[in-house]
Amino acid sequence: MVTKRVAFGHLRKELMASALVPLLLAAGIAASAAAPREKTVIVAQSGQVNTIDPLRSDYGQTDLIDNVLYDTLVTYDRDNQIVGRLATEFVLAPDAKSVTVTLRPGVTFHDGAPLTAKDVAFTFDRLKRLGVGVASLVDAYESATITDDTHLTLNLSRPSSLFLGALSKIYILNSALVTANAGADDGQAWLQSHDAGSGPFMADERTGAEISASAFPGYWEKVDNRPEAFIFRRIDEQATKRDELIAGNIDLAVFIGDRDVPALQKGPDTAVALPKTSEQTEIVFNTRTGPTANPAVRKAIRLAFDYDGAFKNIISGNGELANGPLPNSLACRPDLPIVKQDLAAAKKILDDAGIKDLTVAMKFQPAKETSKQEAALLQSNLKSIGVNLVLEPIAFPAYLQSLKNVDSIPQMMLLVDFAQFPDPGIVLYKGYKSDAIGTNRSGYSNPEVDKLLDQALASGDAAARCDIYKKVQEIVDADSVMVDMYTLNAPNGYRKDRIQEPPPSKVVDPLAPIEIRLAP
Repeated sequence: MVTKRVAFGHLRKELMASALVPLLLAAGIAASAAAPREKTVIVAQSGQVNTIDPLRSDYGQTDLIDNVLYDTLVTYDRDNQIVGRLATEFVLAPDAKSVTVTLRPGVTFHDGAPLTAKDVAFTFDRLKRLGVGVASLVDAYESATITDDTHLTLNLSRPSSLFLGALSKIYILNSALVTANAGADDGQAWLQSHDAGSGPFMADERTGAEISASAFPGYWEKVDNRPEAFIFRRIDEQATKRDELIAGNIDLAVFIGDRDVPALQKGPDTAVALPKTSEQTEIVFNTRTGPTANPAVRKAIRLAFDYDGAFKNIISGNGELANGPLPNSLACRPDLPIVKQDLAAAKKILDDAGIKDLTVAMKFQPAKETSKQEAALLQSNLKSIGVNLVLEPIAFPAYLQSLKNVDSIPQMMLLVDFAQFPDPGIVLYKGYKSDAIGTNRSGYSNPEVDKLLDQALASGDAAARCDIYKKVQEIVDADSVMVDMYTLNAPNGYRKDRIQEPPPSKVVDPLAPIEIRLAP
């Protein structure tokens, strides 16, 4: 998982190496002629693209490409409000147990087949059958009731106020095309290298580490200055991304290094978009076992960290200091104080609790330069209050394995978390519900929080849910479940002479290639 900072919200895993396979058009015909360079946007991203099956759009690499090949029923606008894409109307029932949908008329897939309610039902039924990837976001889905070609109801097995927002992450498939190529794995092998979408671009072919897509002339939404083609190029090294952008060999570099931002901002032909994201750097405590099960230890560690120093010197000020469990880009947040260091208060907490000669361990990802620096800084900070911090490198897949049982949760873990879609509930419910094994990374268990989150999940009243979410955050903050450090921007470098300044991005999607426009 390298196109985005390592984050638990998506449970994105390191991609397995695989043979490179050609990407063909969904209709099975030859790829269209290449668009001229001046009409093509070349995007640099990091990491292997193992599949373009929308089932695995929980991988950042897959999602970046599927964003142009497919469409969703709904999305979020710049104000984090749900708006329609393939759906013109969408209503969550008052009991939060169903969503009624009206489809946009006149939408066609890349092979010319019309979009119908059958395709939507097929997409959700397939997710339910396979049960992996983005299926976890809509695991409350039970069945679909089709009224006619443009109307259907998605029925849920239990109340879920989060289901409507989750629709923004589900790409709709051409049911006939996938069924015809289902094979023995429900189309997974075929969709690994073919698209079955209705998005603004069609998959062309793969050459080495490049994947190309050309404009779909039948797309329902017409806009000016949309590129005629995209090329997605794998470049893992930050310095290479920077240099290729300066040289004009790429037009957009996804998630450039924080330290490269000033140079690109000053360049005559380059610039940097710094959209606010839902990513928040934090240290997760094990609240069940070991020394961090003691709230006094957790509070002391929170007060010891040099937030200002890390913010200015490690991430170059690309974000905002935290003030609560949720990133400050999301709604429904209580008025909590901004984090700050207070070594005297930290030392007093330990002294009052009679805690001496304390040693704690923290795991971190050594592949991330910022993580190494943050870990070293905390180690130095804790030493000044008499606490010995042992640093233990860990790979992200190994960390995910440790979360399958509360007994194996690391004592402390430094990572970046983010919301899969901009609803506070998706972070709070998965992160702090006691029975959310695998996503409750701290083993946190608080009966009052459990009760409040269940109330919010079953409520169709957005205002009531917001009040509940604020109360939950106040409790979690008081319990010192995590060291909340800072909400991050997502620096994306681009060529000013090639593409227009990217619009202020949706919080959950700091880069959406579908929105890229060519410079006049």
